[in-house]
Amino acid sequence: MRSFFSALAALALFAAPAAAQSAPHRVFANINFGFQAQSQDLSQQGSFPIYDETATFEAIHELDGGPFFEFGGGIGLTDKFAVGASYSFRTTNTRDAAVTVSVPNPIGTDTLRTASGVATGLERSERAFHVQAIWIIPVTVEFDVSIFGGPSFFRVEDDLVESVTIAEVGGNFSQVNITDISVQSQSNTAVGFNLGIDGRYMFMPNVGAGAMLRFTRGSVDLTSPTGEADHKLDVGGLEIAAGLRFKF
Repeated sequence: MRSFFSALAALALFAAPAAAQSAPHRVFANINFGFQAQSQDLSQQGSFPIYDETATFEAIHELDGGPFFEFGGGIGLTDKFAVGASYSFRTTNTRDAAVTVSVPNPIGTDTLRTASGVATGLERSERAFHVQAIWIIPVTVEFDVSIFGGPSFFRVEDDLVESVTIAEVGGNFSQVNITDISVQSQSNTAVGFNLGIDGRYMFMPNVGAGAMLRFTRGSVDLTSPTGEADHKLDVGGLEIAAGLRFKF
């Protein structure tokens, strides 16, 4: 949050000489509520030692889009060009992940027993800081359209399966059950980009409303809690939002 205001202040200081020579209402602010449509499946593999051999598991994570909140602003350098920045965050959502485990048989060579379970309540959150160059196209006195783009900086936190605990069923080692699945939160950052269009209608000199269509993209590597290979996730996606617009 502090980094957003620092960046916005730097943009304002950089653009202040140009804005001082121009018309009023060069500083603007936006508040948006929207939905991110990105969805993907993540297949997570892991292993653990048992009976002097290695058991393996696979967890299937279905990562869906969700609502987000965003605030931002910027400053006009000319009547048709501005620079800005925004900070968006998706509300933390929960999901379940299907887990399948394959366990060696201690009394049989190359014999595996399988069992299935569900890891519940896994959480995921996504934060993004977008920097934008903005081209403003006036349509009427009250209405304009902006086309924007620039770099995006993402931070993702996601729960992954850390370990699977199994128990033997019966006394002949023919079957196992999953008795516990533990998870661990992993996080990382990524750099990507954003491109979009925003329509703004000012129904008062300083207050208006608008709608935004934006595409953002980045790729983040999350370390496996079991020490296996990193898991690559796409972040961002197609975003639709609407909200309030202010001029100062």
